[in-house]
Amino acid sequence: MAAKDPTFRAYSAEEAKLYASARLSYSQNLYKKILNHHAATGGKFNLLLDVGCGPGNATRDLSRSFERTIGADPGEQMIEAAKALGGKTKSGADVEFVVSAAEEISQIEGLEPGSVDLLTAAMAVGCARGDDKHVLILSGSLV
Repeated sequence: MAAKDPTFRAYSAEEAKLYASARLSYSQNLYKKILNHHAATGGKFNLLLDVGCGPGNATRDLSRSFERTIGADPGEQMIEAAKALGGKTKSGADVEFVVSAAEEISQIEGLEPGSVDLLTAAMAVGCARGDDKHVLILSGSLV
């Protein structure tokens, strides 16, 4: 297993599936606090971008509150695992999963500058070198 790869980019399909099956979701109380804070600060619920989404657990859990959701991860096999698990948004649309490093999120196809209402990074925040200011809406939240 690619134990020395902190971004999971080198994971094989089998390693990504194993990681996805063992990766627990965060508590519903944490999600509730994030969403309540987002709403209390004027955040809208149109577009969620989860950077470093891995197999997409948090992406799927939060997507139920948003019209559109994108999960981005630099690991191609992690994105394949996320796609296999799927997910739906509040509007019933499929969650979109794309291969993208945090430093390249402004280049995600169809992601307009200033369009992201909530940007989450969970455990990936330590791996990012910042491209969030280009996509986050002025009233958006970075969690």
